[in-house]
Amino acid sequence: MIKSYFLTAFRNILKHRNFSIINILGLSISLAICMLIILVVQDQLSYDNFHKNLNRIFRIQSKDNLSKIAISKYATTTWPLARELKDSYPFVEDVVALYNNFNGEGICDEKRFQVSGFFATSSFFNVFNFKLKNNLASNSLDEPNSIVLTEEVANKFFGDNDPLGKVIIFERYGDLKVTGVIPKMEQKSHIQFEALVSASTLPVLEKENKIDDITDNWEEFGSSFVYVLLKENTRQSDLDTALVKTGKSKYPENGKVNISFYSTPISKIVPGPLLANENGVFLPKAFVIFFAGLAIVIMLSAAFNYTSLSIARSLTRAKEYGIRKSFGASRGQLVSQILTEAVIIALISLFFAFIILQLLIPAFCGMRFMSMLKIDPHQNLITYLAYFIFALTTGLFAGLIPAMYVSSINPVKVFKASSNFRLLKRVTFRKILLVAQYTFSIIFIISIILLYRQMSFMLNSELGFDRDVVYDIKLNGQQFSRVKDQFSQLPEVASISAGSHIPGIGNYWGTNIKIKPEDESYDAAYFSVDQNYLSTMGIKIIAGEDFPKDPVPNTSLVVINKKAVDYFKFNSLQDAVGQSILIYDTVPVRVIGVVDDYKYVALFLPLKPLILRMNPEQYRIAALRINSQDREATLAKFKRIWTSIDPYHDLDGSFLEYEIKDYYGLFGDVLYTVGFATILAIVVACLGLFGMATYSIQTRLKEVGVRKVFGSQSQSVALLIVRTFVIMLIIAAIIGAPLAYLINSTWLKFLAFHVSFGAGTLFAGIIIVFITGILTVLSQTLKAANSNPVDILKYE
Repeated sequence: MIKSYFLTAFRNILKHRNFSIINILGLSISLAICMLIILVVQDQLSYDNFHKNLNRIFRIQSKDNLSKIAISKYATTTWPLARELKDSYPFVEDVVALYNNFNGEGICDEKRFQVSGFFATSSFFNVFNFKLKNNLASNSLDEPNSIVLTEEVANKFFGDNDPLGKVIIFERYGDLKVTGVIPKMEQKSHIQFEALVSASTLPVLEKENKIDDITDNWEEFGSSFVYVLLKENTRQSDLDTALVKTGKSKYPENGKVNISFYSTPISKIVPGPLLANENGVFLPKAFVIFFAGLAIVIMLSAAFNYTSLSIARSLTRAKEYGIRKSFGASRGQLVSQILTEAVIIALISLFFAFIILQLLIPAFCGMRFMSMLKIDPHQNLITYLAYFIFALTTGLFAGLIPAMYVSSINPVKVFKASSNFRLLKRVTFRKILLVAQYTFSIIFIISIILLYRQMSFMLNSELGFDRDVVYDIKLNGQQFSRVKDQFSQLPEVASISAGSHIPGIGNYWGTNIKIKPEDESYDAAYFSVDQNYLSTMGIKIIAGEDFPKDPVPNTSLVVINKKAVDYFKFNSLQDAVGQSILIYDTVPVRVIGVVDDYKYVALFLPLKPLILRMNPEQYRIAALRINSQDREATLAKFKRIWTSIDPYHDLDGSFLEYEIKDYYGLFGDVLYTVGFATILAIVVACLGLFGMATYSIQTRLKEVGVRKVFGSQSQSVALLIVRTFVIMLIIAAIIGAPLAYLINSTWLKFLAFHVSFGAGTLFAGIIIVFITGILTVLSQTLKAANSNPVDILKYE
């Protein structure tokens, strides 16, 4: 019997090739996307699962109760909180504190590499299950000036040699002795580092003023991570009660700092809520839920499309089912036959979906935000089993409704009036589904059009400075004066200047500004620049004058932008020149010039009052204005000169226009992702429309024949058939357009500078969906309209 089911199923799949291809195509694409989503979700759920005491480890997080910005919760907390919890609460078994300010160039035997990581307390290896190579004891971080390296960093410095006991020299931190190596791990952790330095080194560095005071500082909560290991049978609520008590005792309500603490299980950090100062890059919990929901929606749509097409095809097989029942086939046998066919199609779709998936993974992982997340779509036997179960479930779900309807056929009715037989008297649910699918398509299309326009706007907007002729070099510790002396000799360099930040990509320092000490301070952006900065960048002075060309910079002079003039409520731009203001609340400076509000930050961020001030100690970037068209030859000269300045490091530079484009690369990924989702939504919707059109036309063939016998033209018949689908598309447009406007207007509000969004974009999206929808039903409509009424009615 089972063999018969399979043979019959394969015979029907081959006999009805068009239906089979459409079903397999829709299911394959949908399965491939869902499988990719499964890999992403599986990757994000795999973090930190290797810790033995996973259920007893909690991270302490902070909430700034005085914050005026959107994000007031922080993954970081204060360093002394670790000691307070360990000493004051007996239910705390152990505590780990990590300080994220270890970053610098290490030198060993003339090898130089940048190393970053944490200062960590000696309990690190007692709480977490990070292994040490060669089964070293977990006391590797007990002694001051000890450093534990990851295997990758150790191989850079020492190759195949044993690194234990070797010394790496850091200019800022001194000599650090290697006391352990952590081998490369297959498991993923949210705690990302290249090295761990013993926390007992911190007091020495504090005394030497090499780092900020941290070990007894209850006000600094932006750079330390604290993890608690609770004793057995201790509840998280006990820890949270202790944290509330500690917060109230350390921070008075009217103090300048007011922080509260709370705990999060380490198993719920990834995926978790969006927090400031998070360690590592991963998807927030809301995104993971969205992706999981998207997978369900995609598969439901594909399954319902399969159902629609299967029901439509069942009309042509009604006599077959009637004959089977007449010869004694039970309802269960018919259900089994139809479900077998559905499962076979689903498994064939799984095969093609797996091929599509292998093409999608490289493209997906090559996207910038995926490389930032370091997602590794690892596939193993369990993953393949999940794919199989997923496809099997989809096939059973998609085939269940057609099976139940077909198996309920009355053979007498089938043979009596087969051409007028309907499986469904009402198609309300499928109409609702189709309208919903096209509503989503309209929203996606309008969104992708708007995203493309916004992306083009950000890449091509006038920023107020010359980005196409400026080459930025990161100084990386080199003296700007030396860099200037060397590069200014090149004829290709029209001018050279220094700055603290690269304009146009969102980075700047903040400062508080006011006129009088008793005034309320206001947040402003701060750039440190030299006297040639404005001319090199092509930024025009609109009032006052540029910085003087004196060899010794005057740090008491500043240039401000129009936003600052508006904030201080000076009578005019010229009135601002010569005014004295305070920066950093207490530092007096004098305004000598005003520039226009050029876009010194990314276009999605609002412009603040801007302070430009000369301070050589803060120069980090050399900006070169290029007057040569031969960029390749110019860059070759730059590299040779840089080698003479710093033989140990490669030139770290780029043209400003490329840096800005690269900065917006993440938006390109969003554009790519939404575009792909749009195509998928349209394909799924079109398949659904095709199925419904086929079903509708099959059930109206007799009506078409009668109309043509009574003189109706093919055009009028075609319009009659299409009208139903046009009405559904209009309903989808009425619902989708306002939703698309509401959704896209919401995210546009968060961008300081954005494109206009009006009827033109909405109309374009609706037209695209209408065209694809009409073209989808056109083939079936024309086939029915041009059919010969004799062929339709000869058995009536």
